[in-house]
Amino acid sequence: MNYITRYWGKAGAVRAGEAEWHPAAYHCLDVAAVMEALLRTRPHWRAAMARTTALPEDDLEARLLISAALHDIGKFAENFQHKVPELAARAGHVPKDSDAGHGTVGWAFLKKYAVPLGLEGMADWLFASVSHHGTPVDVLKTLSNAMSPAAEVEALRFAEKMISLFGRPGQAALPRHTGELWRVAGLTILADWVGSNRDWFPYREPDMCLEDYWSVTRAAAALALDKTGLREAPAAPEVCLATLLGAGAHSSPLQAWAERQTPVNGPHLYLVEDLTGAGKTEAALILAHRLMRAGAAEGLYWALPTMATANGLYRRLHTVYHRLFRHDAGCRPSLVLAHSARDLNDDFQLSIENGPGDGFSRLNEQDVCAEANCAAFIAEDRKKTFLAQVGIGTLDQALLGALPVRHQALRLAALSRRVLIIDEAHAYDDYMSKGLEHLLKFQKALGGSSIVLSATLTQAQKRRFAAAYGADANALAATGFPLTTQVYNGSVQEETHASVRGTRRDLPCRQFDHPDHAVEALLGQARLGRCGVYIRNSVREALETYRALKSRWDKTLLFHARFCLGDRLARETDILNRFGKEGTADDRAGWIVIATQVVEQSLDLDFDVMASDLCPMDLLIQRAGRLQRHERSARPDPVLWVVAPPLEGDIQENWYGALFKSGQYVYPDAGQLWRTLRVLKTMGGLVLASASPRALIEPVFGDNPGDGPPALEKIGLKAQAKRDAARGMAHLNFLTIKDFTPQKDAWSRDVQTPTRLGDPTITLRLATWRDGHLEPWAGEGARGWRLSEISVRSALCEAPLPPDAAAAQAITETRARWQYPDPPSILAVCPTEQADVWQGRWRDPRGNVIEIRYSARNGLWRL
Repeated sequence: MNYITRYWGKAGAVRAGEAEWHPAAYHCLDVAAVMEALLRTRPHWRAAMARTTALPEDDLEARLLISAALHDIGKFAENFQHKVPELAARAGHVPKDSDAGHGTVGWAFLKKYAVPLGLEGMADWLFASVSHHGTPVDVLKTLSNAMSPAAEVEALRFAEKMISLFGRPGQAALPRHTGELWRVAGLTILADWVGSNRDWFPYREPDMCLEDYWSVTRAAAALALDKTGLREAPAAPEVCLATLLGAGAHSSPLQAWAERQTPVNGPHLYLVEDLTGAGKTEAALILAHRLMRAGAAEGLYWALPTMATANGLYRRLHTVYHRLFRHDAGCRPSLVLAHSARDLNDDFQLSIENGPGDGFSRLNEQDVCAEANCAAFIAEDRKKTFLAQVGIGTLDQALLGALPVRHQALRLAALSRRVLIIDEAHAYDDYMSKGLEHLLKFQKALGGSSIVLSATLTQAQKRRFAAAYGADANALAATGFPLTTQVYNGSVQEETHASVRGTRRDLPCRQFDHPDHAVEALLGQARLGRCGVYIRNSVREALETYRALKSRWDKTLLFHARFCLGDRLARETDILNRFGKEGTADDRAGWIVIATQVVEQSLDLDFDVMASDLCPMDLLIQRAGRLQRHERSARPDPVLWVVAPPLEGDIQENWYGALFKSGQYVYPDAGQLWRTLRVLKTMGGLVLASASPRALIEPVFGDNPGDGPPALEKIGLKAQAKRDAARGMAHLNFLTIKDFTPQKDAWSRDVQTPTRLGDPTITLRLATWRDGHLEPWAGEGARGWRLSEISVRSALCEAPLPPDAAAAQAITETRARWQYPDPPSILAVCPTEQADVWQGRWRDPRGNVIEIRYSARNGLWRL
């Protein structure tokens, strides 16, 4: 048949024992075979789609296989065939001058012939299928510019053959703008990646009929899924707290509630509110298992605010996660760490099984050779995250599924069969919270379940999350604490629980009116052999306090975000070992940590005494969770020291900024901060036992926070306007269910859609320049350069400046060797008279030359 012998679909470097090229018809069947194998290997996907589409499973499968088989039908066009001129000339194809990608051409062809083929009822799925290169394809106005009538005839014959092979689908039209459109796109992306791997689907001569080749490629697809690790272990028949922690474990009220849950198969949302130490992590694992056992998911993804918190949870779970699954199923559940620095996590790197290598050539964006994506997917690509049965990482990785970035549909499709666990949900700003609402809507639309964990959610946040799962926001009426809220099929069930003994306490607060006074109090306790922490609101203020204290007390550590990655990881490990649950009395005695917000989220730290700059109430509660967190002997009664300006008196706009010159820019809503301090004074501290945490949260963040000083209310209105603008920006940036359409503006290459709003940053690689040698700060080779990376706000640094001409030449040569499209800039530093301090320079956006210093103890600072 001409449609086999005259049209190539894959052509690359010649391999021994393989054909020179692979027919387009064969490749289309390869992808269809992988789609079939995916549906057989993961029957829950097929069952979930059958439920949401109301299609019989055999009809559903026929539609999916036809969609997959036609995903590359645009490759029959001469404008694609001429991408390899020798093969086009050999086949006698006439040249076509259209530069449209084969996905765009394929959609134009399918629109033209959907009715004659009897496929008009699945046109949206065909559009999703041809968009398998990661974004919705454009509209091609004139098909003849890319494809001749003769090629149209051959493509039509091939399409008719596919319908004959897989069975003509029913005539029922699919509802438009549903989650299934995104799932079809995601599954086709995955099937194309696997079906394009030459290790499993080698190039073959065009000498088999399609029926014979179908038998060959189905066997290859089954083997490929074994190789990729896409087969999934079934859920264990029973999981309880003892399963996770051992026979001696006793369930908290929250954990006992999770053990009693018997959800049905379908999309559920659980909101779990309780304080630190109540066992939310174990409860979420048990609850996720209950959803898996019900058929609502086959795994989970745990989304956290930062890389540090993700690393911490990975350390906790990597030895127990497999207990959620059966061990006799012949396949091992996979655990993936998902954030931008995971390649530097030794535990994760040791867990990776060897995969095939990569390497690829580019034609245009729709014609990128899928072998590279497949190899990257198997070995290291974070797009694989949600295909692993258990993933732990940042929320950013999940939010990418709801942003117009390439291959986001794969993230959505895979995530829909994972329980999405949002930890520390209070930690996200208005932009990310709005993005999370969009993501939850996608998760619900695709039949996925979610669990949201927090100690300090506001009623407004809860209502918005519940509304994303179709609940009437007014149905959330319970005010008890701890509280669980279940949303399913529009209904809401709320349940108040008893508190774990020791997790809720009334914590007195003592106010200091200057940071120096807090330092003196910490120093006094350190001399008694106690350990303490002072959490400052900015890096600049933390550095100032550290320098002043270090000169008086040697057992002082600094912990903030402005270290190069290697130094930060080392400091984080030291802090966790010294002040974590396993830290000994000798490890801790007399040490003082000057820190920023890096210690307030999900790090299992325990200090005898604590001081904190005044910050918003929800964050203050989180910080206080690190004060006497574990049972230890010989400690003073816990008191939280809060550094803040006076609550009373003549309060002007600089009420907060006069005391915290840098911190005022971190927390600009001074009215919110004043209300936090007022509540502390009124309530007598952080009263978490004799009152509900809501009594602390709602007067600060609620819809009616009450009156405050007029000067601060003006600042608060400005801050609220910025928060509203952030939510508005998220509404524009994040996708909705209806956005998988041709020429959607958001998909433009010129539109930047970040997972987080904030000041733009520049990534620098720190290097030493000494005796004519340029070396990465944190070791040798590629890993050393990665560990030497540091992020700086673009408002501070436009570009680093080399120490001299020789250094400039060495920097240019080094960056050229990295072979990145946009390699990071190198900040070269030279020795100073102080043994551990290095000096460098950069240019700021105003053209000023700024002197900087770096040390492994202090991190980066400007003079």
